[in-house]
Amino acid sequence: MQDTSVFMPLDDFFGNIGRRKAIFLCQLPLTLAMGLIILFVLLFSPETMADAAFQLTLAVHVLMLVACVALPWNKLPPWSFVLIPLADFLVLGLTRELGGPVLSVVTLLMVFPVIWLAVSASVTRLILAIAGPLAGIIASPYTLGHLVERAELIRMIVVPVILAGVALTAHLVAGVVVRHRDIQIRKDRELVRLHKATQDHQQLLDAVLETVNVGVWAMDANGDDILTNHRFRMDRKSAQQIPGDNPFLTSDGITELSDSPAGLAMSGRSFTNKLIRVGNNNPQMIFSVAARQFHDGDGRIKGSVLAFTDVTALVTALEAKDKFVATVSHELRTPLTSMLGYLQLLDDEPNPAYLRVIERNAQRLLTLINDLLLVASEDLEIRRKPANLSQLMDRASRAAEQEASAKGIVIHEQIDAGVEAEVDAGQFTRAVEQLLSNAIKFSPRGSEVTVALRRQNGGFICSISDQGLGMTPEEQEQAFTKFFRSDQAMKTAIPGAGLGLSISKAIVEAHGGQIDLESSPGKGTTVTLNMTH
Repeated sequence: MQDTSVFMPLDDFFGNIGRRKAIFLCQLPLTLAMGLIILFVLLFSPETMADAAFQLTLAVHVLMLVACVALPWNKLPPWSFVLIPLADFLVLGLTRELGGPVLSVVTLLMVFPVIWLAVSASVTRLILAIAGPLAGIIASPYTLGHLVERAELIRMIVVPVILAGVALTAHLVAGVVVRHRDIQIRKDRELVRLHKATQDHQQLLDAVLETVNVGVWAMDANGDDILTNHRFRMDRKSAQQIPGDNPFLTSDGITELSDSPAGLAMSGRSFTNKLIRVGNNNPQMIFSVAARQFHDGDGRIKGSVLAFTDVTALVTALEAKDKFVATVSHELRTPLTSMLGYLQLLDDEPNPAYLRVIERNAQRLLTLINDLLLVASEDLEIRRKPANLSQLMDRASRAAEQEASAKGIVIHEQIDAGVEAEVDAGQFTRAVEQLLSNAIKFSPRGSEVTVALRRQNGGFICSISDQGLGMTPEEQEQAFTKFFRSDQAMKTAIPGAGLGLSISKAIVEAHGGQIDLESSPGKGTTVTLNMTH
């Protein structure tokens, strides 16, 4: 197995400091140990230093350390640094041989290059670590021409064997280290992959949660939040500002809300499409709630996931549809019933008056159908022509006098004379008639209705005021909604389909004007048409 690392246990550190410094640091312990031994030689056996050959070996030690720094290791083959520890074996053998018995300890310094070579995954370096000390110890005396005594043979054999054992042990430890390192690297890579996958999954989950138009609430078994999306947090904040039961709470601070969606989910119940109303009146929010539990490996409930869908608009639309069907059915049935009754009377007793009643009810039906067609149409055709608005308002007031007189209501006119503008006379008259009809219908007997018209800023302002039922602020917000009728109008069975204000608004805005409404419960209503420039 090829291993080009300088010293495997410190690969990460050496990888940061560079190959030259790594080789220098691996050689430095041997040089320092050799320097310490030379210091003791100077102190206790200075005559040993007199040998020129011995001095030469010391110089070689220094030159080898210099070579570790000076040579361009990055340009040399990756295995070239092995020559340094191999040279150490020979130089240490020569130093021991020249120093004699005084420097027998120098042989032990071979353990440094042995470990340097053996701590590797390379078998070749292990062989060099075993053979190097043997070669250095045996070759040294023969290189210097010294005779080898029999007693020296023991040292020359035993020391390499011991160093071989050190080499084998170091190599085996290195093998274990390599395997553990490889396992750790694989685990680290898998951990990085899993972390990346978790991040991707979390980003996908966040994107899904923030995309869906549903409030999502994941809570633990105690009702504490685990995960929520932005829609849920906004809905919960809005619900907290409305008086009444809050379906987003698990308790009211004193007792558990067992009937709330969260309380039911915490008790282990799953459900779908549970309608929850927040607030008893306007403003009111309505949610469709679903809940499911999730469990741990042992089947115990860990928590629940609840989905809140805001169905306020849908439920309001359904309620409006029901009101519309009931209102229109009543408005259609009343004239039809009258017409059928008078048709039966005509069979028994022909009378022109009956025909006029039938005609009036037929006209009423036609008006209702035209109103329905108008509010269903997206485009309102306006044909502007110069018109005398004062005369149009006066005619509309006179046309409403019969209906007003039937209830004892007096119509007061505050109309400036000669007010002219380019309008669709028919549509403008229709809007005024709708507003007058509303004012009369919602006014009590014996009250007054005021019709006003005045010039202003190159245009005109028209207003119709009554002393009728009036509307609450919440009802005023919906006053111009198609088919809207107040609760009081429904209770008192005031006829109408809830189209008058919406039709008038469409006509005024088609002329480029603005319609406003001011009202107080029990004090009446004023509707203003503003067509100033």
